[in-house]
Amino acid sequence: MNETIKTMRAHRSIRAFKDTPIPQEHIDEAMLAGQAASTSSAVQPYCVIRVTDDDTRQQIADLAGPQQKIRDCPAFFIICADLRKHMLITRRAGNEYTNSLEALLVGSIDASLFAQNFALAFESMGYGICYIGAIRNDLPKVNDLLELPEGVCPLFGLCVGLPDQDPAHRPRLAPDAMLYNDRYPDDETTLAQIDQYDELYKQYLAERGAPPATWSESIAKKYSYVNRPGLGAFYESKGASLD
Repeated sequence: MNETIKTMRAHRSIRAFKDTPIPQEHIDEAMLAGQAASTSSAVQPYCVIRVTDDDTRQQIADLAGPQQKIRDCPAFFIICADLRKHMLITRRAGNEYTNSLEALLVGSIDASLFAQNFALAFESMGYGICYIGAIRNDLPKVNDLLELPEGVCPLFGLCVGLPDQDPAHRPRLAPDAMLYNDRYPDDETTLAQIDQYDELYKQYLAERGAPPATWSESIAKKYSYVNRPGLGAFYESKGASLD
């Protein structure tokens, strides 16, 4: 196993950070690594907002849970799909910018590819990271706090800093439950693989002293209601399209 794969497989979400500042050169290195990720047709439809204002960070921390690590981590970033540059270029050329779901999907996918490279670069330098999906609890407020223009769509946050905890690795589904040859398996096979994972997940929780539960129980609860309604309307208000 080479060092790159070791770093990847050592990933854990870090939720407590030391207050040691991150040197700007480390952020610059991580940015270059992030930008080296694949991007569809070189359109690069993403941007990153580093949130440095304490009050803004606190308000985002509050709407996201609260999650105080957003306020306390040495560096907090918001990853955005950025259609703004493409709007400006198209309009400057005298053309009408055309919205499409494809543009939003490409922006979201490329932003995620960037973010994973960005995060992995930080982890390779000894930092810990934690993605924050809960900024989507109130995207209109996040949008207003950051004064984001038309076409810039916030997707998720990222906390970065030196770890101040050493959490256990959360187990994942077995590779053969994720990688298939040619066809998706039948439901019986899929559910059997899930049952095997449930046992591993229960053991993981027991070792941490957490209440016994299975992954299936958490998924059945999570996907039995509409989470964060209004996201489509928000992204349409930003100039994106769901068609």
